Amino acid sequence: MQNNMNEDLKNIIKAGWLEKESRVFKSWRKRWFVLTTTTLYTFKAEKQYTNPTEIIPLSTISTIKSCQDETNKENTFKIDTPETTFFLMSSNNLEKEAWIGAIGKAMVKLHMKKNQKDDDFD
Repeated sequence: MQNNMNEDLKNIIKAGWLEKESRVFKSWRKRWFVLTTTTLYTFKAEKQYTNPTEIIPLSTISTIKSCQDETNKENTFKIDTPETTFFLMSSNNLEKEAWIGAIGKAMVKLHMKKNQKDDDFD
């Protein structure tokens, strides 16, 4: 996995600090998020790309949207996957919208690329 991750991290689309709600204790933890063309990673330290705390393949994300009503916190959004829902918080609304847009756009591009490959085999 480390080799694939190192290759993937050569294609960074967006990176920055977000807070992520922990699954067990429900406390908010600051994490360095890195979006590539295929994956969303989280790390404990900025630009230290070893031992990710989360690896979220974009192909597993079903929805990404604002969720302030659910969290009662401003600038929050959630990412739904079949296994779990990730609750994230940015420092401001502009940054929240930028992350939602970047992840959504990367998901569409990945889906289009996959469909193009599928068409090649027809």
